[in-house]
Amino acid sequence: MRNNPRELLLNMHRQHVSGWQQKDMLTLRGVYAEQAVVFEKVPPPRFSDFKTFENTLHQYFSQIHDVTLLTDNIQIEFSGDVGWITSQYLMAYHAKGRLQRETGRWTEIYQRENGEWKLTHFHSSPDPFN
Repeated sequence: MRNNPRELLLNMHRQHVSGWQQKDMLTLRGVYAEQAVVFEKVPPPRFSDFKTFENTLHQYFSQIHDVTLLTDNIQIEFSGDVGWITSQYLMAYHAKGRLQRETGRWTEIYQRENGEWKLTHFHSSPDPFN
């Protein structure tokens, strides 16, 4: 099942999660399309391209340590050259000397161009506090 879109998208999702967990900009650059639109809790809330997002991530990543990021309830759908993944996440990390935990929702939209899937839209948002 080498060219199974569902399997390929799941592998892209795993790379994306790994890039965040490892704070690995090289991995993230390989996942995101250059003109990706990102809605994220990291200010500002919307980025219209990966380069702007990357500049902000460097600062954000310097403030968090010992990151663990897990996703579950992963749903993968695709139609032609567009695929989307929804999941829930649990992120734990140290910031300002304290352990922080966050749960939330995570949505990725991928587009296949010239046989290669790239993340073109990403949205994550933390669950509201109880």
